[in-house]
Amino acid sequence: MENIKNNLWLKLELLKYQNLLLEDLVETKRYLYSEVSNEARMIGIIWLRWVWKTTLLLQKLKEGKNESIYFSLDNPKISNIWLFNVVETLYFDYGIRSFYIDEIHKYKNWNQELKNIYDSFPKAKIMFSWSSSVDILKWSYDLSRRVLIYKLNILSFREYLEIKHKINIKKINLEDIFSKNINLENLFIKLFNISILEEFRNYLNFWEFPFFQEWWKKDYILRLENIINKIIYEDISNFYNLKTENLIYFKEILYFIINSEPWLFSANSLSKSLKISNDSVNNYINILNEIWLINLISSYWNITQTIRKAKKIYLSINNTDSLSSFELINNSNIWRLRESFIIANFTNINKKINYSKDWDFIFSVNNEDIIIEVWWKNKTRKQIKNIENSFIISDDISKIDKNKIPLYLFWFLY
Repeated sequence: MENIKNNLWLKLELLKYQNLLLEDLVETKRYLYSEVSNEARMIGIIWLRWVWKTTLLLQKLKEGKNESIYFSLDNPKISNIWLFNVVETLYFDYGIRSFYIDEIHKYKNWNQELKNIYDSFPKAKIMFSWSSSVDILKWSYDLSRRVLIYKLNILSFREYLEIKHKINIKKINLEDIFSKNINLENLFIKLFNISILEEFRNYLNFWEFPFFQEWWKKDYILRLENIINKIIYEDISNFYNLKTENLIYFKEILYFIINSEPWLFSANSLSKSLKISNDSVNNYINILNEIWLINLISSYWNITQTIRKAKKIYLSINNTDSLSSFELINNSNIWRLRESFIIANFTNINKKINYSKDWDFIFSVNNEDIIIEVWWKNKTRKQIKNIENSFIISDDISKIDKNKIPLYLFWFLY
């Protein structure tokens, strides 16, 4: 690594790029903005590309702009400079105390550098972004007393409405939903003159990433595929040291999930389909689960079962399920999509949910078990008749009707 030859050049160079980004900074804030600690000295914002991690860093910087600076380690003008030296120079020569560092994983030996910076500059605060969840999770235990990690989830329906229509609606919680006191339909019609079901169907076409306004459908799908490819061919490949020819199996597993029914996952059937060993399948599934690309749901009756035993399996990025198809409501496998949507939202709020041998899913609210059946053409109230705390989740209704609950409500949880 090179040393800094000109301290003033360094500061001016960083401020030049920082100010360019601040000029076009959006005002809308993702849900995580208000949840990030203002006290922690080191914070990591992680997960997928294009979820506004950089935007969040810049918004936080703008909130307390004095004595703060932003820079990205994919900037070739500083990527070859010793990171410790950059922080040291800005800390002592210019009084910088808050450092917003983007794309930290682009820097070699970043984990050791962050340790050294944290221990050497006790008044410095660092917020960094990471566009992968692969080795950051493996590494974070190493800095357990130093760093606070936040996962920035995909875009919720609530956030989608805020970005598209400048509609600011507060989050709701599971207790609100199952107490049946929510009536967002009237709110939308009276205040915004918007059909909530129509907007929800629009959302299901471009529902997960804030760049939905910038791209036409075809371009949106290409960018989405690019996100998946980078995870497989860069993140997984680099961290797990897998042979290139084996990486295709990760895409094959994702396609298998997309095209399968939402019943129990069998490693044996998948290994036969892919013509690879059960051990390889289990290893690849474990990797996809570790990096949050899939969600594995255990049985309510046996939550300690291993991956080798039957589980329900879902994608966590559901645009890859629907392929951004506007016709997804007519999809012959729509019930799997509905289940996948529900699981994604429970996972995003870190809520434990299990499948049951008798019903689709079961979870707990205020120490009471809640049973839900995900609607499709053969499901009626008869299936949950006389069962306490049981509900049907449906995407064809706009308001709560007895024990039927609109699917879209789960997208207001964060």
